[in-house]
Amino acid sequence: MLKRYKEILDKAKTAKLETLTTWYSLFRMKEDPFLSQISPEETDYFVNRENIVDAIIYDVGVASRGIPINILLVGPHGSGKTATLQYIHNILKKLEQEYPDEYAFNGELIPAEYLFQIPEPEDNMIEDVQLWVKKCREQRDFLFVDDVKPEHVKTIMREFIRTTLKVFAISPLDFEEIYSNLPVTPKIYYLRPMNLKNTIQMLDKRIKRVLVNKEHEITILDLFEEEALHILHKYGMGIPGLILKCASKSLNLLLDIYYQDITAITKIKKQKVTAEIATRACKITKCFQAYTEFEKLTRTKKEVLQQVLRGPKTSTEISIILKRDRTTISRHLSDLRKRGLVEFKPRGRESMYEATEPTKIRFELELIPKGGK
Repeated sequence: MLKRYKEILDKAKTAKLETLTTWYSLFRMKEDPFLSQISPEETDYFVNRENIVDAIIYDVGVASRGIPINILLVGPHGSGKTATLQYIHNILKKLEQEYPDEYAFNGELIPAEYLFQIPEPEDNMIEDVQLWVKKCREQRDFLFVDDVKPEHVKTIMREFIRTTLKVFAISPLDFEEIYSNLPVTPKIYYLRPMNLKNTIQMLDKRIKRVLVNKEHEITILDLFEEEALHILHKYGMGIPGLILKCASKSLNLLLDIYYQDITAITKIKKQKVTAEIATRACKITKCFQAYTEFEKLTRTKKEVLQQVLRGPKTSTEISIILKRDRTTISRHLSDLRKRGLVEFKPRGRESMYEATEPTKIRFELELIPKGGK
């Protein structure tokens, strides 16, 4: 018996390192293609936002001539606001490197959370100020601010008077408040859901970037049935962040076959993600529930749900805000939880309720106008 286990250990100790990785041994990939991080410097994997990219780059050129411009980049969580701003910022840097005499833009991309972070004072040191206080004095052609809240926009518009172009990446949930408080009319660019063609292109590019051998071509259709891709796009609601999560979960469900039966390695190489597997993945990530259950909600349930979109709340807190009986609110929250739209965490005698990420995105999509830019 010991001899058998010794042989197993010896085999593990002498095996090539790359064969110890499931992604490599089964798919000839370095890692999960759909959840691997893409660095801001990479420009070959951008999909479906070219019109907005072109428009903002044009605005940068106009603003560099001293003409002030304000832009609201509006899109649900996971729609690609951060990726779009990073891509544009990187393109501008590359243009400056390639044509230093023609393009020397002064600007930066910065998350609002970092810009407005309250610094922690060090021992025996005078308390430092928020970064925006220092930044607002600088003269620049553009400033891209990611994940901005209404209070951030007010401060930037008031204090950053030496910045010509200001681009604010915002959630549709904050659009009305931000728009109504702006002293000037901004340009508005919406990041709408991708179509199926763009979804397939995005997934295809993600696979290609993690292939161990670039000459050994693997496409998304080698791993997913066409119907499965339709399902990922449908229940992912055309939102890149959700689609990538569902695709990753689908492939990992396929890998479960390997983990359950080590002899199934040849079988898994031939098998693709089916519609059934894709649907199961969408249910695990709660995308299926957000897509199918949202339309069934009553007006009251939507009002209750809206209260937890911005952060966790107890049934008591919601009942006070909506001025309704707490028992009634608790019943609605319980039903929303059964539908897979909210989650709860115990906190003392009461539970904190929070919307799932797909539910929040589904709600945000309702606020995106149809058509236009």
